[in-house]
Amino acid sequence: MALMPGTTTSAGPVRALLAAALSMTVAGGMLTLTATPAAAYDMRYEKNISWAYTDAHRPTKITTDQAGDVPVGSWKDDRGRKHTARAYFTFDISRYRGADIERAFLTAKETSAVDCSKRPGVELWRTAAYTAKSSWAKPPTELAKLSTATLPADASCPAPYVEWDATEGLRQALAEDASSLTLALRLPAGVEADPALGRRYTSAVGISVDYNHPPGVPTEQQTSGTPCTTAEPYQFERSGDLALSAILHDQDKNAAGGTDLLNTTFALWPVDEPTARVERTGFGRDGDRDTAVFPSDTLTHDRVYAWQVRAADSRAAGEWSGLCYFRTDFEGPATAPIVSSTDFPADGSWHPALPGEFTFDAGATPDAVGFRYQLDGGVVATVPADRAGGSATVTLRPDDGPRSLSVWSLDAAGNRSPEARYEFRASDVAPIVTGRLTEVGVPTTFTVAPQMPGVVRYRFNLDGDPEQTVQAEADGTATLTVTAARAGSRTLSVTSVTADGVTATATSTFQLTTAPKISATVYQQGGTSGGQGVPGVFTFTPRQSDVVSYRYRFGTVTGTVAAAADGTASVTWAPTKAGLTPLSVWSVDRDGTQSDSANFTFFVRDLLPSIQGLLYGPSTAAGGPGQAGDFLISSKVPGTTEFRYRFDDGPEQGIGADSNGGAVVTWIPEQAGSHTLKVRTVLGDGTVSQERAYTFLVAEAAEAEAGK
Repeated sequence: MALMPGTTTSAGPVRALLAAALSMTVAGGMLTLTATPAAAYDMRYEKNISWAYTDAHRPTKITTDQAGDVPVGSWKDDRGRKHTARAYFTFDISRYRGADIERAFLTAKETSAVDCSKRPGVELWRTAAYTAKSSWAKPPTELAKLSTATLPADASCPAPYVEWDATEGLRQALAEDASSLTLALRLPAGVEADPALGRRYTSAVGISVDYNHPPGVPTEQQTSGTPCTTAEPYQFERSGDLALSAILHDQDKNAAGGTDLLNTTFALWPVDEPTARVERTGFGRDGDRDTAVFPSDTLTHDRVYAWQVRAADSRAAGEWSGLCYFRTDFEGPATAPIVSSTDFPADGSWHPALPGEFTFDAGATPDAVGFRYQLDGGVVATVPADRAGGSATVTLRPDDGPRSLSVWSLDAAGNRSPEARYEFRASDVAPIVTGRLTEVGVPTTFTVAPQMPGVVRYRFNLDGDPEQTVQAEADGTATLTVTAARAGSRTLSVTSVTADGVTATATSTFQLTTAPKISATVYQQGGTSGGQGVPGVFTFTPRQSDVVSYRYRFGTVTGTVAAAADGTASVTWAPTKAGLTPLSVWSVDRDGTQSDSANFTFFVRDLLPSIQGLLYGPSTAAGGPGQAGDFLISSKVPGTTEFRYRFDDGPEQGIGADSNGGAVVTWIPEQAGSHTLKVRTVLGDGTVSQERAYTFLVAEAAEAEAGK
């Protein structure tokens, strides 16, 4: 059972818990006695793996692993024959190798007693293992008497729980590197033959083992993140806080997989002064990498240090790890390096931004063994010197513009010298590319001119497409033809190449839409044209491949049209009202992929005439039967030549429009009530508008008289 920190381990509470555990079927394994965090040690109930007993009545036989209870002491059978028995139990103890055993108790349930008024002491012995040849006459060798259990007179009979101290027996067996433990129950020699003292126990017994494995030796030690060195030459440590770490190990786990909380101790000292030992503590669990940080003021320059680490749980400390060593070096080279370049001299002039050499010279500083450099705040790189205090040459290709190269000398520990800054200018050598890619599937021409001498050809491609090559003219120029097969963000890369293989690349990015193109008859994008009921043909042309249909929307009216073999489609549509009309179109390919939206906005001309009654209006009855009324008809559409009109269900008539596009129609109603005038506009090109209706009210004759 896993006992947690703070859990009592006195005999009384533990025995009570075990008595409760023995009253049910308990599988061999870990039992949690508390819900607190992972244990610092374990108590495990270990069931026996085998059992046997010998009987003096059958002195050459042994009974092994048979069903039923186990007899101990003497009794008489139903035929009056006397028996005297000793019981043996075998346990697998391999899991406890290497563990510290705090306590171990054998526990058993008594199933019967010949005479409950008598309570003999029952002895627990450690014996050698029994075999098929063991018997009363040839019993397993008794190795040590471990304890005697005597129940009080007021104990239950048979007793549900009996306990023997098996601690030393388990410890002795583990010390002998045994993988099993055999324990025997018997009565003392002086009373063993008394038939009144015999009793029986269940064949399933167990040992409650309170044990702990000391933590293992920490491994994978690192000094500031680097595997530690154990022999010369030792690794160098620069100035700054020191981080020491190692992987922790402990094999104790409870039933839920919880592990011990381990306390770690990291010890550090100068090799030449072991008494100046400094320790830092930490904590972790099995498999964790624990780290201890020693402040920078713990160390001094140019000294060799050793360190080691160990882990401890709440009961035992593990072994110290092996030693790791390092040497401190807090001082870098005293002088900055000298930087020079014949390809990019620091003369204030512009030089082509091609690969060029830069030389770093440590100036014979003896501890300088390499260089660290950084161009324009970019990637930091290092290069070794050809010798201590020597030089190194690197090839760099700067971008165009004013450039700055920072260089430091490095010693063996990586300490830096003062900085050397080298300023120079690099001119752009990428080719100049002129042209613009705007359409998918449309060949587009680009012109290219070099910015470096000796260009003989150009390599070019759109991202993801195969690369192509074109030869340059004598002056280094060339013409490229580029066709985009798909839309989206596309990048054109053009690389100029000299006869010597020197290259320079220019890139241009274009946004290509998949929205289809829209053209129309009658209606013009952004213009005013057509009119109510005047049809126009709208044609859709794809900008994506394998288009099979189009979705479209005129205002709130939606529809779908299939595409022809060439991917185009046409829709004939006539507006029903004048004014602003938006058209949105999407192409759809065979896979169901929908394109970007294309938008086409136009204004529908209002062809319907305006109508105004000078006597008769729509809201108040006026006039009367037989009383003539004039109606003013007008149109704002240029080219209006005529109006066609009719009153109620009468015949349609025509009247010419004056130069201002207006006309006056006089009508005499024959009846009072509601009447309707319907008018159509006729243009000079023969276009006839839809009707506009004007409803008005004619008063009764009496009302007309009253109104005079």
